Amino acid sequence: MKVLVIEDNPSVCSMLEMFFSKEGIVGEFVHNGVEWYERFKGNEWDLLILDWMLPGMDGVSLCRKIREEKSSIPIIMLTAKDSESDQVFGLEMGADDYVTKPFSPL
Repeated sequence: MKVLVIEDNPSVCSMLEMFFSKEGIVGEFVHNGVEWYERFKGNEWDLLILDWMLPGMDGVSLCRKIREEKSSIPIIMLTAKDSESDQVFGLEMGADDYVTKPFSPL
């Protein structure tokens, strides 16, 4: 499995990288909303994990752009925005699931 993670928090990236390594998952990490597109378009991904609050371009805008391009890649929003209205909005913008921080990778 090949996963693209767009997340600006280094500790979250480190935790996910350790979890992926144990599970045999190939993970690549982008730390802002600007450089994601080049990495996304140049590869075949099985899953996208996307933070909402990113420098450069927010995760909701990224999610919407991906869906406008008719990509059906599964998208998990991983964010500290934990209100019910935020969750509904994230799902309405095209996310397939919504996980709030802090979280357990298990």
